[in-house]
Parts: sequence; C-alpha cells; structure tokens
Amino acid sequence: MRRVLKKTVRLQAWQLGSGSDKEKELIRQGKIVPLPDGSYELFSQEAVHGEGEKAQAGDFFKVDSLDSPYPNPKEQFLKTHVHLKEDWYEQISNPLSAWFAGDPMCKEVQFLIKEKGLVLKPEQPECYFNAPLWGAPLSSPYDSALMFYAIKKDAEGNILDAEFNFVARADFEQTYVILDPEDETQSCRNKQK
Repeated sequence: MRRVLKKTVRLQAWQLGSGSDKEKELIRQGKIVPLPDGSYELFSQEAVHGEGEKAQAGDFFKVDSLDSPYPNPKEQFLKTHVHLKEDWYEQISNPLSAWFAGDPMCKEVQFLIKEKGLVLKPEQPECYFNAPLWGAPLSSPYDSALMFYAIKKDAEGNILDAEFNFVARADFEQTYVILDPEDETQSCRNKQK
C-alpha cells in the first residue's frame, strides 16, 4: 500500500437541499435525483450499475473532472474542510493509504474483500474495482486508486473496520501526490513475507 497526500486543494462544494445553482443544474442533467423521502441519489463516475450513491439533505457534494457529483457526509466534510467564501473551501490534508491494481496484496485489501464486499475483476478492466458503497453498487476501472480514508484496528493490530472508496486515475493524478512511492511499495512487500 502507498501513502498519499492530497495536494492543497481549493474546491467548490455545495450542500444538498440548499437549492444552489449547481444542484439545480445537476438535477436537470439527471446526475442528482431527489427522492420522495427527502434523500438523494448522486450519479458519480463509479455509479455505473443504474443506482446512484445515496446521500441525505444537508450532506455536501463535490464534482469531479467530468462534472459528476459525489457525496460527502456533512459531519466528515466539515471536519476536513475550511470554508473560504460562498461555495469555496480548502481541504485539510492528512496522509492516506492507497492501493492500485498490480500492487502487492495487503491485509487491508483482503479485509475489504472478506468483510466489505470488494470484488476485483481482472477479466473486466473497465470495472475492475467493485463494491457496495454509498448504498449502491459502484465500479471503477483498473487504473483507479482504492483509497482508504480510515482503518480502525484493535490493540493487536487486527482490522475492525475500514472506510474506502475508488478514485478515478485522472482525478487521483490531479489531486494527490504519492509520498515516497518506492519505499511504500517495498514496505508492503516486506509485510507480505
């Protein structure tokens, strides 16, 4: 696994249900769908199975390089972003872990396969990564990053839970930097021995 850091990013984000122009535009395009219960479905790049990622009114959403929305839970968003003005924010960056197809298999990825429904499909490179995320089946291509936002372990180092998602390669390269990639790959290989 590799350690990555999000570049200092100033970005736009909007709160679902606020009636922002961006929300209205994406609703018109069918990329955000308001549901009868007051929640929303957001159709990100990874929502390729006919279901959108689920979010609640008050959650935030950002858009990726293809103007596809993806949700951020309100509480998590407010912990990791500083409001600048209007719909502009600066993201607070902490090192994260990322795994790419072709990297050595690590216990964190094995945990996702066993406990979180991650399926790797080498025979389908356009949908290599598959998992139920945000209340919908999501897929991402072979060259995407499997991002770990949090890994909860017990005192003995056993993995109890993990928060993860997929990041398309173009978006990864635009917003992240790999910290000492050779050292991290070697470190992961050593753990496997």
